[in-house]
Amino acid sequence: MLKINSNTGETVETSLLDLIDGGVKELADLNMRRVLENIRDVNTDPKKARSITIKFTFAPNEARDSVATRVQVECKLVPVKPVETTLDIGVDGGQAVAVERPKYTPGQMKMDGTNTDTNIHALRA
Repeated sequence: MLKINSNTGETVETSLLDLIDGGVKELADLNMRRVLENIRDVNTDPKKARSITIKFTFAPNEARDSVATRVQVECKLVPVKPVETTLDIGVDGGQAVAVERPKYTPGQMKMDGTNTDTNIHALRA
């Protein structure tokens, strides 16, 4: 591909990545930052691959002397790992209720010998 030097009028060899006054490179760099941030996120799977795709679409005119060019840069990231909890379901005042289960079993003794009784009604408040 050639580019015309606006100062001298000469043509110089150029790359597709230099189109739109460097806009393609800028979009690729922006997406690279997103990929790097996603890789460093401890809430994502470190073993899954990420990708950056640069798509050029060319639509020539009828005379075939010009072509509308669209450039799209996308990145595929790894989603944040899901988190899980357990909800205990019961009835209170005739209505179904759900309460997140504590990180310990209600009524179970702690290692220091203290009790961990949980007031389910207090947790809902």
